Amino acid sequence: MTSNLHATPEKGFTLVELVAVIVILGVLAAIAIPRFIDFADEAQSASINAIAGSYKAGVDQVRAYWLAKGSPGPSLNLIKLPLAQAGGDLSVNVFGWPADTRGVSLTLNSTNDCLDVWRAVLEIGAPSVAATAAADFTALYLGGNSCRYTYSANTAKSIQFDSNTGQVTVNF
Repeated sequence: MTSNLHATPEKGFTLVELVAVIVILGVLAAIAIPRFIDFADEAQSASINAIAGSYKAGVDQVRAYWLAKGSPGPSLNLIKLPLAQAGGDLSVNVFGWPADTRGVSLTLNSTNDCLDVWRAVLEIGAPSVAATAAADFTALYLGGNSCRYTYSANTAKSIQFDSNTGQVTVNF
């Protein structure tokens, strides 16, 4: 009986092959990681654009309601809101744009008014807003009946509202 036993060569990777694979993976990672970072920034920008679009839609709905009422001029507590949403009914300025929800002002003229308008025109559950950085957005009255809402996670990004014209702009 003959036995056919001969040694089979060992299978595996050489050191050169392993180093080549590691180098290739390193190059791919160096190319891919910045692209993923860009995607995160683009996603953040898209999210802020969507929030600004919702804000603008809410502001436009307030103005449309004011126009449907016959453009009655500045009006305290014109639009009834759920107490949980904004803390009071929404007042509008002479142009029919949102002013406040505390029934004290017919113009948008303080950071509190900026907070009021954000909470009134966006749905319950929208990103939070506060006068400090303890929320998703920080509200600031700019003067001239304008507000800026700065994104707390990236202060280079903000939404601005002008209650003289109803214009909502996004700043990056």
